[in-house]
Amino acid sequence: MPLLLGLVAAASAGVSLPATALCVLVVAYLPECLLAWAKGWYLSSRSVTAMIVRDTMLPAIWVRGWLGGAVEWRGNAMTIRTSELTELEEIA
Repeated sequence: MPLLLGLVAAASAGVSLPATALCVLVVAYLPECLLAWAKGWYLSSRSVTAMIVRDTMLPAIWVRGWLGGAVEWRGNAMTIRTSELTELEEIA
């Protein structure tokens, strides 16, 4: 997502898109790669691609979390409802 927003801003400002893409990737993902390296976490040549995919999926996951009424957590299905909805269903 940071890459997409950076490219949109660069295109509207008339700045070089490849240079902007490189700068955004370095600023957004280099600190995370350095942290993974420093802590001894798994880091491969595909890690940055996985980070970009993760960041692309996050808005959809966030919206689904806010709009969804049920969630499964560690194998336990839970329904998220307010007390008003529960009372209305008991009456009906």
